[in-house]
Amino acid sequence: MEKKMKRKIVGMMLVVAMVATLATGCSSNSTAKTSNSTKTGTHTVVDLAGREVTIPNDVTKVATLCGPSYETAIMLGAADQVVMTGNKMGATGWANVICPEFANIPVSENAMAPNVEELVSKGTQVVLYWDAYPDVIKALEDAGIAVVVTQLDKTGVNTDADFLKLKEKEVTLVGDVFGGDAVEKAQKWCEYAEKTTTSITSKTANLTANEIPSVYYVRGPEALSIHGGQSYTNYLVDMAGGSLVSKADDELLYTTTMEQVVQWNPEYIFMGRVNNIELITQDPAWSSIQAVKNGKVYVNLKGVGVADYSTDCFLLMEQIAKTLHPDLFKDLNMTEEIKSYYNDFYNYKLTDEQANLILTFKTPEGK
Repeated sequence: MEKKMKRKIVGMMLVVAMVATLATGCSSNSTAKTSNSTKTGTHTVVDLAGREVTIPNDVTKVATLCGPSYETAIMLGAADQVVMTGNKMGATGWANVICPEFANIPVSENAMAPNVEELVSKGTQVVLYWDAYPDVIKALEDAGIAVVVTQLDKTGVNTDADFLKLKEKEVTLVGDVFGGDAVEKAQKWCEYAEKTTTSITSKTANLTANEIPSVYYVRGPEALSIHGGQSYTNYLVDMAGGSLVSKADDELLYTTTMEQVVQWNPEYIFMGRVNNIELITQDPAWSSIQAVKNGKVYVNLKGVGVADYSTDCFLLMEQIAKTLHPDLFKDLNMTEEIKSYYNDFYNYKLTDEQANLILTFKTPEGK
């Protein structure tokens, strides 16, 4: 009873936090410091690492080197402002269907050690980056390129509500960098995120401890490569009404052991970035695991970016919630959710067949 009450309180706090944010709107991460009101001036943004970064008012050349930043640029309609990206996924799969022009953008050979001279030669004004490589940040800044941290190695958040705020800050920050219509699109996405998470957590908050299944999430490419407590996945699973078995380990990404998996004995397994449940179901070492014995091993959705870290992440939350609690979410139609999201944020009308390919981690060609 005490555990159920605690979860209800946490859920209520999340809903209240979301409603409060929705009422005031997503606040911009930009400060009020502006050196010039014209397009030739500059302004200051505060990035996710808390760094004040001065950028041009009229940003036209950005390198989206970190994680899902290329996908955020596509979602915000700012692909024409990207001069280099750090991920070849922007030119393949669903990204190539939604935004084929991204295929013409050069890909950095090593985003963790980018060619600074090449970025300078392209007139790069801003690089979207991680906080995990301070030496690279310094080298870029020494070359006159502003670096905005849009992804943290350690999130520093402890609650679902804080995670939602972090994702909103991330998207809003990227919108602030690109400017123009991207700012309004980021605001629209924040409103979507609040509405969607509230619709799920308003129901999962009432689950008892016995109704919350254990979840093992394969980050991939190997079955023992997983996300820990500092990952976005941890919060997505929690909001969906599950409990990530690896959340006690305060890591973003690590490799576990088969002995540990046997000890966890998860009830559900999701193949996060791997379209191959046989990696687990056909391996004798996994045969004793509850999820395998009960046929509860699933692939997750495949989108423009990786579902667990991109702006599509709340579609994954819905998919997990629907899988874990089908009776609780029997009115949730994931095909329609996918189609609505792509229409609203990618300006692309998917067919039912395309939406179902995305939901089953398949390419546009059905592979």
